[in-house]
Amino acid sequence: MEWVALGLLAVAVIAVTALVATGRVDAPVLPEATSSVPPLELPEHPTSADITPLRLGTALHGYAPAEVDRALERRQDRLAEQERALEELRGRGGDVRPDA
Repeated sequence: MEWVALGLLAVAVIAVTALVATGRVDAPVLPEATSSVPPLELPEHPTSADITPLRLGTALHGYAPAEVDRALERRQDRLAEQERALEELRGRGGDVRPDA
């Protein structure tokens, strides 16, 4: 009896898949993602201090907060490193052009 039930279930799944694939049955469309956090607004030339307060909202499908936080931390560390190097060059009287 189990095999009959599994066979009927398999036939039903295949039939529904075929109907959706051929366009005879409309599959539900996912709604547009919404966020509870305002859009990111960074200055034209962000510094490492601008990254600290960033918080990204989650949408219906979400994201991996830990991964994003690690990526932001790495970027913040890299910007801080670049800022220190820039200040060191300026302290030595080096030619520093911000848009170069």
